[in-house]
Amino acid sequence: MKKAIVILSALMLVAISCKQTLKKQVEATSNKILSEQEDNHSTVQKKYNNNPIEDRGKNFRQIGLNEKIGSRTLKDYLADEKIPQIFKDVFLQKQPLNDDVKTLALIDSLLSTDKERHPFYFVLVTHAMWWSDGAFSEPLGMAAKEYVESNTQQFLEYFSAESVLTKFDFEQWASYTLGEILIESEDDTKEQIEKTKNLMKKNCIGCSSEKIEMIDKFIGYMNVEYDKLE
Repeated sequence: MKKAIVILSALMLVAISCKQTLKKQVEATSNKILSEQEDNHSTVQKKYNNNPIEDRGKNFRQIGLNEKIGSRTLKDYLADEKIPQIFKDVFLQKQPLNDDVKTLALIDSLLSTDKERHPFYFVLVTHAMWWSDGAFSEPLGMAAKEYVESNTQQFLEYFSAESVLTKFDFEQWASYTLGEILIESEDDTKEQIEKTKNLMKKNCIGCSSEKIEMIDKFIGYMNVEYDKLE
């Protein structure tokens, strides 16, 4: 009986030891995967969104106080008490783009249902693409991809109607969308770009031929930029 107890105790110790070893192996593997994911995110951002601001800024268009965004002037928006002050400070480049809650809120403004102020929010996010680097770029890229895929008509309408937006702004949107696709995809980036095109066209049923052509240009730009990375 004593011998059986000793054997049983030994087996239990072996089982516990194996469990602890397995746990350490799982934790080590998990940490390795997370580290590789972080390295991948960092590499993609360095390739794509972290170009020197002075290089990216040569085609950036400043907006005058009396120029209209939607139905109101920039001056009107800056005086609007319902727009958070931090949004205005970022627009005027007085506030850096940090990955804190208050600053990240400007990305969420893309989903605002406030039709009166949404044009300002859209241009604000567009401008942020010119200034963003580091930790802010990743959530900005995620939001850009989600927005063009789910709010395609509104996205295209802004670039059709707003004179303050340029073809270089349009390309910035394509760049950030591609940046997010690169992070999400593994060996199927081209397929994922095609998937984005299909989603955009699906959400643009009944759009004019000009809008469909804009989608093709958007996707074409991503394909050209991706080919440069290979």
